[in-house]
Parts: sequence; structure tokens; C-alpha cells
Amino acid sequence: MRTSEPPYPTFKCLVLSATILLGLFSAPPYALAQRASPIAPYLKEFDAFTGKSLEQKVKELADREEIRELISRYAHRVAHREGLSALFTDDGAYINHNPNDPREIRGREKLAAFFDNLPPERRTADPLPMIHNVAIEISGDEAIGICSNELRISENGKSMIASGYYEDRYRRVNGHWKFALREVTWFHWVPLQEGWAKPK
Repeated sequence: MRTSEPPYPTFKCLVLSATILLGLFSAPPYALAQRASPIAPYLKEFDAFTGKSLEQKVKELADREEIRELISRYAHRVAHREGLSALFTDDGAYINHNPNDPREIRGREKLAAFFDNLPPERRTADPLPMIHNVAIEISGDEAIGICSNELRISENGKSMIASGYYEDRYRRVNGHWKFALREVTWFHWVPLQEGWAKPK
């Protein structure tokens, strides 16, 4: 009996990639207890495919692609003023360490109130996030990640430029990856004309 094609549009590419990787990772499995801190998966040697079968590697690639797609959709929804709460788990949290406007929002209802029905004063901010440098570590239906964030935004009539990073926790819910936590920290948040360089 023939089975239907898997629901991944790039499945054949994933199989090819996994086949290539099969001969590249032959070291013994890396114990979960030895993995990097949840806030810094980039500090350890990349070992996501170590000791895994071809099928497991394909699954790893598919999970990584879906998480990257989640991150991309978040950025585009912010830029186009679309609701974000559906990208979070029911108990999800958003924490922003902006020194000028720190926020901690927990639970789908509060996330929806904050993200999905923007008041006029918040619609004038015109945030344009550019999210990249994604590092992910997956363990079953849970995952952690960190990614860079370059932001252009309006604030009190001024063009602002900001740079920072998201520390994320992801969870698979009903077969789909969601944000369980998005926590953003900033290196700088300054007027574009002023820049971030400090006088010597």
C-alpha cells in the first residue's frame, strides 16, 4: 500500500542532506546532561546529528526547519503588524529587557491583549526586526535557541536603532513548534543619528 507524501515541501532535500551527513558524524552520542546551558547553545561543539540514524537526522532537520520558520514568521508578523499570540504556547511568556520599557507578559490571554490588538499609539512605532544567526538545540518535544536581532523602530518621533538577541524556549504542541518563551536582551538602543559608539 502506498503511503502519502510527507507534509514537508522540502522533504527530498532533507533526505539528501541527511544522507550526506550520515558519513560525517560518527562520534559517540553526546549525553543531554553535558549539553550547553539553555542560554548559550553556541558555546558547545555542534553535535545535533551525532550517533543518530538517517531517519533521526531527517527528523532533526525537519524540526530545525520548522523552528526557523516559526522565528521568521514572528519577524514578519511584527513588521506587518499582525498578531503574535498564536505563535506561543498557552502558557508562553515574552520578556523584554528594554531599559526604557521593560515588560514580562505570561499566558496566552495576556499575550493576545499585548500583541494582537495594538492601540494607535503603539502602531506608530513601526518596528522592523531583522532576526538571524539562529542556534538551536532540540531534545524531543522541547528545544532551546538563541538568535541575533537588529531592530529599526520609531520612538518619540526619532528613528532608533537597536541590536540584541533572543533567548528562546520552544515546545512542540499538537505537532507544531511554538514559543514557550521569548526573552530579548539589548546591547544598545539608541537614536540613529547618535549611533552606539561611545566617545573615547
